[in-house]
Amino acid sequence: MSSPPLGLKYAQADLLLVKDNLAAHFRQEIISGRLAPGEKIVEVKYAKLLKLSQTSVREAINILMAEGFVQKGSGRTAQVTRLTDEDVTHSYELRAVLEGYCARIVAQKKADLSALEQTLSDMRSAVECHNLNAFYERDLQFHLLMAEKTGNPMVVQALKRIILPLFAFVVMRVHDSRTEDDQWIRSLDQHRRIVDALKTHDSVFAERLVTQTVGSFLEETKIVLSPPK
Repeated sequence: MSSPPLGLKYAQADLLLVKDNLAAHFRQEIISGRLAPGEKIVEVKYAKLLKLSQTSVREAINILMAEGFVQKGSGRTAQVTRLTDEDVTHSYELRAVLEGYCARIVAQKKADLSALEQTLSDMRSAVECHNLNAFYERDLQFHLLMAEKTGNPMVVQALKRIILPLFAFVVMRVHDSRTEDDQWIRSLDQHRRIVDALKTHDSVFAERLVTQTVGSFLEETKIVLSPPK
């Protein structure tokens, strides 16, 4: 296949830059709370407001949908992700089942855990830098990596559908809220124990520990999301 004309290459690069920058703008608006959970992101409105094409706005929204920050039903306007307390609880209950299964399979397969170790190290660096967003990005990566280690793409997709909106919603809610370093250090310890359990190659033990750990993540999340007293 012949290369596209140089002008077309630049046009494509400009389009990628626009949609990525616009997605970053919307993402920050969402995390900061200026775009609230449940608020609609109307393509025509923002195209006019930002003097951009509606296509650029739509593609930026698609990026945010893939990250879990935005949800959209068939043919409906995109909305900032909003989860009820019940939604959060149900999401963690499903996570416990799926991730427990992932741990069992990964332990059985004696999979290479170096990528999980590196992600854990990156999480530690994020804590040391007090970078909450980076911490949650690596936290999400850790759990998706464990699912990928099963070699079962259907499990990966099922887990993504659950945890992408969940993680995005938590990041939105905890931005600028009271968070203590010991919360993130405790989370690091819990993830460290997951890796150690996988290293034992004891599938029953690994499944049980991960299931229990996801349950404890739910309790931690409830504390973080609870209104200040």
